[in-house]
Amino acid sequence: MPTCPSCGLDVDSPGYCFECRSLTKKRTVNKNRESLSGKKMIKIQSLILMIAGYILIGIIGFLFGYIIFGNILPGTNKHISNESLLIKNNQNSIQRNNNYNNQVELEEEKNGHLSAIKDDDFIEFDITRRTLNPPLDNKEEFLKWMLNHTTEKEKYLSWRWDCVQDLISWNSIKDESVKISMIRTPRENFIREQNKDRAYEHAYMPIGYGATITDPWIVSVMTQTIAPLPNQKVLEIGTGSGYQSAILSELTNYVYTIEIIEALAKETNHIYKELEYDYPQYKNIKRITGDGYYGWPEKAPFDRIIVTCSIDHIPPPLLKQLTPEGIMVIPVGPPSGQKLLKITKHMDGDDIYFDRENLLARKVHFISFTDNQGKSYSTFPEEEQEEQEEQEEQESINQDVKE
Repeated sequence: MPTCPSCGLDVDSPGYCFECRSLTKKRTVNKNRESLSGKKMIKIQSLILMIAGYILIGIIGFLFGYIIFGNILPGTNKHISNESLLIKNNQNSIQRNNNYNNQVELEEEKNGHLSAIKDDDFIEFDITRRTLNPPLDNKEEFLKWMLNHTTEKEKYLSWRWDCVQDLISWNSIKDESVKISMIRTPRENFIREQNKDRAYEHAYMPIGYGATITDPWIVSVMTQTIAPLPNQKVLEIGTGSGYQSAILSELTNYVYTIEIIEALAKETNHIYKELEYDYPQYKNIKRITGDGYYGWPEKAPFDRIIVTCSIDHIPPPLLKQLTPEGIMVIPVGPPSGQKLLKITKHMDGDDIYFDRENLLARKVHFISFTDNQGKSYSTFPEEEQEEQEEQEEQESINQDVKE
């Protein structure tokens, strides 16, 4: 009698017994189920990996696109640097930039010399590539744009607008580039905390260490007098609050400034560092602590020099570091009041001579130009200086009468 090949029991016909046959079918079914289940798992895992891959590619694509195009998309981030956003008057801004370049070419052609830029002069942010500026013809549009594209506060923006309009009406601002530099510079960030609500008053204000921040009117006169082009090097003697250098950094890529009071220099440096994200042009301001009487010979010559402390003569090292056709503005006179002078350097062959122009009818008041020991650089007593000035003024009157 035949037996079951699996369990050995007797069976009616060759093959598996009923029990073994049933067990074999169950194993086959389970095996098929496991096989199907495994294939489904593989498909699910493949789908998950595919979706994850698409997501990763999308993220990478977004980041890459943001890096490439993010700086030219308006309104992508309200807190993004105001240097990287488009505005509606883009075409006008591009025209301003073209005017800058034309000015550079005309200046070099007229003066017959190249800029003082050297190979070791470097910049972190090129203002010539900035084609974007806020609207300048309407206060409401100006406020709207600045509020949408900067982190500045409306009250300061409003005060700044009004302040600049005063300066324009007083004819102390003539060039549009100077107007832009003044209206883009947040004076409230360079004022000490107790005077923030007076940030745009036309007044000098203390900043500690016996120093002051110059009033906006005098700042505008001095800035307009030197009005540097983007490729011209400017040396500032007396960093002070940092406000004047901040304005200059809106006009040129090359700003060099010297402060003799170490503690004040550290405070101002900290202010710049806090503002560099929103105002990357401040990274171009090269600053040192030292005696400004001797200028910055390692970085000389300079196309423009601006002195923000008073002295009774013009420091010879500064005249030497001025380029041919270069301009210096400096307050000259005793502590009781100074003349604000514009000095222009000329060269005729080997001969060097200077033009001197008194910029204002009234006197100005700057802190004294001192050395590292705090001693004034003035060369003779104030009484003698005042007598000399009175004599010069009388001679000038007499000359006018003769003419």
